[in-house]
Amino acid sequence: MTLRIGIITDIHCGPDMDTRLGSTALPLLDTFAEEMTRRFKPNLIVDLGDRINDVAAGQDAERILTIRSRLESVGVPVLFLYGNHDLINVGPAEQQRLLGKKADYESLDFRGFHLILLNSQDPTFGGVGGTVSEKQLAWLDEDLRDSEGPVVVFCHHPLNEQETSPHWYFNTHPDFALAVNRERARALFARSGRVRAVFSGHMHWNHTQVMDGIPYITVESLVCCGMTGGQPAGGFTEVILEEAGGLQVTVRGRLPMTFTHP
Repeated sequence: MTLRIGIITDIHCGPDMDTRLGSTALPLLDTFAEEMTRRFKPNLIVDLGDRINDVAAGQDAERILTIRSRLESVGVPVLFLYGNHDLINVGPAEQQRLLGKKADYESLDFRGFHLILLNSQDPTFGGVGGTVSEKQLAWLDEDLRDSEGPVVVFCHHPLNEQETSPHWYFNTHPDFALAVNRERARALFARSGRVRAVFSGHMHWNHTQVMDGIPYITVESLVCCGMTGGQPAGGFTEVILEEAGGLQVTVRGRLPMTFTHP
């Protein structure tokens, strides 16, 4: 069976803030929804988090609901992760209500695949950095042991290793770039022998790395202009996974990327 996933991340809807051109988010979301509906036709959409440029609780909650509605207009299931900006003014319990999430981290079986949604805001630190907690790692270990089938993992903060010195922000904030406890998460993935891919956002760039035979893929923001000369990147990602093992990743927008594995 084939699984087609549309991925979007770092939407940052709201007022423009530094490289996060939040005022462009809704038109770009409409473009994403049209591309998904008319051309790519996914089975599933995953939002990797940082839906908003945080302002205040009421405005943030309204924008979260707007984004949920735009994404659900495609007509397929939508899965949501937390980003660091999402939780600043709207706590986890309210986020669950707004997004229809069952828990802060969760898993499900879908079209022959086991999907894991991790929470790298467990906790957030410094407003930007992220952690996968000891409790969550214990849950992950149990979930991988008790589930079946090929696994796809999603997490806002990357779980691999990335050189941050070329980055316009993380070059001076390297501790905020990658998830704390990522080494332990990777060890669980490798031991399971079933993880086909790990997808992340947060970095506002494209990056791929294969570790222990597992592809770790970080994908570009929808609105960031940090690498595009002042224009929003317009990034979104199309993933095709074959149950037998093939992986195709295509990032659209001003900074396109293609990746296949094996």
